[in-house]
Amino acid sequence: MGRRNYLNFTTPYGVELTTVAKSGLAAFLIHECGFLPRINNWNHQGVDSPFWRFYHNPTSGCSIRFHGVELPLLPSKAVVIPAYTVFDCVGPKPAAHFWIHFTLTRHGHVLLDEPAVIDVDEAMQPLLKSTIALHDKSASDLRTQQLYHATAALLHLAFSKLTRPLTPGVPESLSDLLALIHGSPHSDLSNSYLAERCRMSVEKFIRWFREQLGETPAAYVSRTRTKMASESLALTDKSIDQIAAEFGFPNRSYFSRVFAKEVGCGPAEFRKRQRDKRGL
Repeated sequence: MGRRNYLNFTTPYGVELTTVAKSGLAAFLIHECGFLPRINNWNHQGVDSPFWRFYHNPTSGCSIRFHGVELPLLPSKAVVIPAYTVFDCVGPKPAAHFWIHFTLTRHGHVLLDEPAVIDVDEAMQPLLKSTIALHDKSASDLRTQQLYHATAALLHLAFSKLTRPLTPGVPESLSDLLALIHGSPHSDLSNSYLAERCRMSVEKFIRWFREQLGETPAAYVSRTRTKMASESLALTDKSIDQIAAEFGFPNRSYFSRVFAKEVGCGPAEFRKRQRDKRGL
C-alpha cells in the first residue's frame, strides 16, 4: 500500500471550516475564572470593562440590567456579555456566582453587541458543575491547567449556542494586514507604510480599507491601539508610560488625549474604575 499525501487540509467527507475561522469567530484568551458560593451586596452600576464575561449562578437572586431590562441569573441560564458593554449588577439577596473573564484573540467583526442569554442544557450542566468543583481543590499548577481547559470548553460550548449569523470574511490580504496591526501595535502603522505592504497607492489603499471595514486605516489603528491599551490598564500593573510606548503612542500626554476621546475618560481614571470593580 502506497504512502498517502496529507498536505491537503480537507477531504470530500468532512465539513470544511475555514470560512468560519475567517469570519471573525474567535478563540479565547482566558484571564480569570472564579466561584463564590455566597456573594453579598452584588450591586454595582455602570460596569464597563474591556473584556468579555460569562456568568452563571447555580442559585437565584442576582441579575444584570442592560438598557433598563433585567436579565435574571438563573440555574437554568448563562449569560455572555461582550467587552465594552455597560451594564448594572443587581444583587438584592445573596446568591452563588460563577464567572469567566476572557478576550477574543482573533480580530474580526463584532459577534455580539449586547448580552446574550443561553440555556444551560444537559451538555453544559455537568461541565459547569465539574468546573465549579475544581475551585474546591487546593491551588496547584495541575488545577490551573484543568480550569483553563474546562473554562475553554465552556466558552466554546456557549458560543456554539449563539444564534448569530456569520459575517462575511475579509480578503486574505486584509486579514494579514489586520494581524500585523494587532500583533505589532507599537510599530509604524502609518497609511503610507500599510499601503506599501498592500502594494497600493495611499489613496487607493484608504479607499479599499474603508470599503472593507467602514472606517479609515488611521481610525482602525487608533481604535485598536486604544482597545489593547485599555485591556493592559485593566489587567496588568504596567505604568501608563509603559503602556503608551507598548501600544504605539509617542508619549503619555498624546496617549491620554486619544484615550479620553475614545473611552470617555483618561487612562488613570479608567484604571481606577476597573480596579474599584475588580471581581464583579
